[in-house]
Amino acid sequence: MLLAGLVLCLFTPASYAAEKGFDDKEIRIGQWGPQTGPAAPWGSVARGSKLLFDIVNEEGGIHGRQIKYFIRDDQYNPSQTKLGVKELVERKGVFAFVGGVGSACGLAVKDYLLKKKGYLDVSLYGGDGLF
Repeated sequence: MLLAGLVLCLFTPASYAAEKGFDDKEIRIGQWGPQTGPAAPWGSVARGSKLLFDIVNEEGGIHGRQIKYFIRDDQYNPSQTKLGVKELVERKGVFAFVGGVGSACGLAVKDYLLKKKGYLDVSLYGGDGLF
């Protein structure tokens, strides 16, 4: 599923790509999750994503593009998720989000990402019927 999301970037028009977090050299991917606090064990999702991106980069990236990965520790707190996602979109220029942890955190950023149009969130949530 993660790689399927990344493959989408390969079939996007170049003019759109330049605006949305990837170019000929890199693909900017973001993720949120608890790296500290009581829910920190669930942060292993992010460590797994980083490992996968490191492997892809070591093997030459995706059609020569390196994955530039950004993780934001939200401490499983939706208000922190909002701040981190906004920073990644507006300051770091990410193309997509992967593996965000928590239905409440995903809901906290859902409308923001929908308003931004074109941001891909490849995450799974347990909150039935929320998305």
